[in-house]
Order: sequence, then C-alpha cells, then structure tokens
Amino acid sequence: MIITFPHMGDMGIVLKSLFSNLGREVIMPPPISKKTFELGAKYSPETVCLPFKLTLGNFIEALEQGADTLATCGGVGPCRLGYYAEVQRGILQSLGYKFDMIVIEPDITDIFANLRRVTYKRSLWEVYLAFRLAIEKMNALDNIERKVSVIRPLEVNSGQSAAIRKETISAIDSVEKIADLHAVYFKAERELDNIKTRSDMDPLRIGVVGEIYVMLEPFINQNLDLRLGSMGVEIHKTMYLSDYVNGHLFRKSEYLEKFKYLAGLAQPYLGHYVGGHAIKSIAHTVDMGQENYDGIIHMFPFTCMPEVVAKNILPKVSNEKNIPVLSIAFDEQSGDAGTATRLEAFIDLLKYRRHKKAR
Repeated sequence: MIITFPHMGDMGIVLKSLFSNLGREVIMPPPISKKTFELGAKYSPETVCLPFKLTLGNFIEALEQGADTLATCGGVGPCRLGYYAEVQRGILQSLGYKFDMIVIEPDITDIFANLRRVTYKRSLWEVYLAFRLAIEKMNALDNIERKVSVIRPLEVNSGQSAAIRKETISAIDSVEKIADLHAVYFKAERELDNIKTRSDMDPLRIGVVGEIYVMLEPFINQNLDLRLGSMGVEIHKTMYLSDYVNGHLFRKSEYLEKFKYLAGLAQPYLGHYVGGHAIKSIAHTVDMGQENYDGIIHMFPFTCMPEVVAKNILPKVSNEKNIPVLSIAFDEQSGDAGTATRLEAFIDLLKYRRHKKAR
C-alpha cells in the first residue's frame, strides 16, 4: 500500500506524518503547478469547482509516480464535496488507473474504521502516538502561521518572518518525536518574537472568509498572505486546518459552541444550512464588523454554490455592519495582475475610510 492525498496548504505534512507512522509508504503529489491545473481540467466535468479539478490533478500525478491508494475526504449537505470521491474514482478508473480509495467522512467513527485499513502491524499505543504527533504538527503549523500574519506587516526587514516560517515548516516535517516538535515550535516562537518591528505603524486589519481550500492553498489564492503583508496589512483567516479537523471531525465542544454563536449571527441574513462554509462567511463578516476590522476579503472557487449564495448576501451585511467586503472568485483562468489590481484598490479604499474616521 502506497498512499497519496491532495495538497491543501500544509495538510500534506500532517497526513504524511500520520500515514508514515502508521507503517505505510507515502508518495506526496508534486507541488500544484500549471500541469496540475491542465490535467485536472482536462478530465473534469466542465462546470465543476476548482478544488475538484486540482485534487484530481494531484491524484493523477501521484498515481503516475507509483501511488496505489488515494486518501480523500467525503462530505454532507448541498456542497458538491460529498460527490468528489465517487466521481473522481470513476474518472480515474476510466483512464485505466488501478487503485484503492479511502474516503474519510466527517465522522470520528468513520475515521477510525477507515484507518484500520491502513494501520500496519501497529499497536493501539503506536496508533495513538501517530495521531498525537500528526495533530500536534497541525496545531504547531497553524499557530506559527497565525503569528506570522500579525508580524509580517510590521517587520523592519521584510521577509524575516516568512524565512523563519519556511525553515520551521521543514523542521516540523522532519521531526519524529513530540518533544522534538515542541523544541522546534518554541524556537520558532522565540525567533519571531525577536524580529524587529515598527512601533509607529498601525496596520489595516482584514478578515478572510470563504471556502477553506482556496483560503489555505497559496498557489490558488496567489499567495494572498505574502501579498497583503507586503502591503502593510494584518490578515486574520477565519479557518485553518486545525479548525476544520477539531470542529468537523472531532467535533470538540468549544468548536460546536462557536458554530452555534456564528449561526446566530448569520440568522438574520442566512437562516438555514446551504452547504460548505457559507453560514460562517456571513457570520464572521458580521462578527468582524462588530470588532471594528477595516475590511473583509471573501474568497472562493468559481462556481462554488454555497459561497455564491454568501456572495449575494454579503453586500447587505457590508452595508448594515459598515464594513467593506471584496469578493474574489478563483479558477484556472485567474490572473495575477487582475487580482493585484483589485487588492490595491481595496486597500486604498480602506486607508481612505480609516483616514476619514480619524479626522
């Protein structure tokens, strides 16, 4: 059994750690590239959303490298994610590939049932340690990214925080023991805390809402974090991999309570579940408007049904909560120059609004 899985931000590091420590060989797909786009788009239904095309491209590239088992997620509700696995299975089989597919549904019992298929001569204690290390890596990666997002717009020597993050990601990928992981994490925190920052600057604060795949995969969102940070903007993503895992898979009580709170905020605008993260996109915009954020960037894949619903509601939220919202849809035709122009105009608007308030 040689396992592979799609890319989505730093998720590959977490899954590689998990499956490797469960005794299985792992093949990581090549980094997402134009070739990945082309392969996925070539064999996908024309109007399917971007994550489907790219994950299909990931699978094709990994199968060509020798993978024979595909790990992917399922889904419930109106979002088409729930159909990805079966449709992709059929496409890949029609192309002549031989493989097994592990579909992990958003239910903890299903997770453990599926993992029995990949656990190779590992005791329950070893399985526990494999899970714990993978989860600790996930949390460390997300916490470092959160910290970098705050420091990046303030650093005197541009690029320092990004360099530390890159080095830390590599180190986290390599460690095999939790004690070593903690050492790497605390070293990164110290280095980030020691970065020289500007005390005379009050950066714009922008919340990022929308679909998780586009939010977390830098190739797709055209390195939005770096781009906005270099423009002096502090960004706050409303969803990380750890949020999805702890909320949707492990269903931790604090995440369930947070969702109830968010659903209440969204209720006047969107009172029922329409799939994906649409309710959260609306609710976080309301919440951040109340927290005096300067603006919201709403990002999603072109043709994503839940986020298209959210996009058509957000202008009303923006008007009533007095917070500007920029919605950006990404697909394989999205151009870097066009995105840059829209972001620059949006930042200029937010700076003008802040200056006007200060007068």
